[in-house]
Amino acid sequence: MRTLLSTIAVTLLAATTFTARADTLKSEAEVRQLADKVMAAAGKGQTDDAYAAMTPYTLTDVNTLDRARLTARTSRMQLEQTIGGSVGYEFIRSEKVGESLLKLVYIEKAEKQAIPWQFIFYKTASGWALSNFSNGDNINSLFTR
Repeated sequence: MRTLLSTIAVTLLAATTFTARADTLKSEAEVRQLADKVMAAAGKGQTDDAYAAMTPYTLTDVNTLDRARLTARTSRMQLEQTIGGSVGYEFIRSEKVGESLLKLVYIEKAEKQAIPWQFIFYKTASGWALSNFSNGDNINSLFTR
């Protein structure tokens, strides 16, 4: 199960060296609304919808995100055999570092296991954009700060 979850836990949206053209969110409230929308889809097992909601706001190229979406979809089908289907999500916490970075932490609830999700937003000159996200099996990360 650990290997399977690690496969789905690909951190994709690390800071890039090229100029990305992402849509931006104007406020922290809009950031939270987007993350809630992503998690609502994930909490229903709708991987494609979760990724589609993120795509316009990412600071990476769409091809990289699309490859990750395909990998996540395949991994999810295998994962469901081990931990059951998704049954919802829960917001855990937010953390802001300075005025430019905002992290939102959630869990996707499955029948037998919680899956941590983390989103990091960066405040660009035009607004907030998603610079990094991950999901995986490190439940212990939820208990440490």
